[in-house]
Amino acid sequence: MSARNLAYRALATAFATTVVVAVAVQQPAAAAVTTLNATVDCGSVNYYGDMSDWYPSNIYYYSNSTGGPVSSYVAIPVNHKIQFSAAIPSGDTAVAVYAKCSAGTQYGDFYGSGGTVSFPAGVSTVNANWICYAAPVSPGPWVTNCSVQSYSYS
Repeated sequence: MSARNLAYRALATAFATTVVVAVAVQQPAAAAVTTLNATVDCGSVNYYGDMSDWYPSNIYYYSNSTGGPVSSYVAIPVNHKIQFSAAIPSGDTAVAVYAKCSAGTQYGDFYGSGGTVSFPAGVSTVNANWICYAAPVSPGPWVTNCSVQSYSYS
């Protein structure tokens, strides 16, 4: 056999081995996301009236690396809650929700604190319920603070 044929056979064998190894090695999965299933409720009852029948508005969510306004949601008429879902990167480990529960009052409404849920990186689903309370800040504007009522992840 000539040196040329040996070189061709060696190249062919190396190519075939590379193809077999490439097919046998499992390719990494596509970047996964964590699905946030959230419920937000207004619980304010104070001397200005019962705001627990008000729907939360202007809802925002923020995780470690993403977030923004909630644009798609479902209103639950029975208990005046808002439900929404969001996809957050699977490497994130926390998410907070902010809302307003007194939009439409005379002096306006401002965001206060947002309740934060912590969870391990890589979970597939986070289910969380937030409750938000609005209160007046003298001499006029209202501030809505949200806190976590309950949560779970899997």
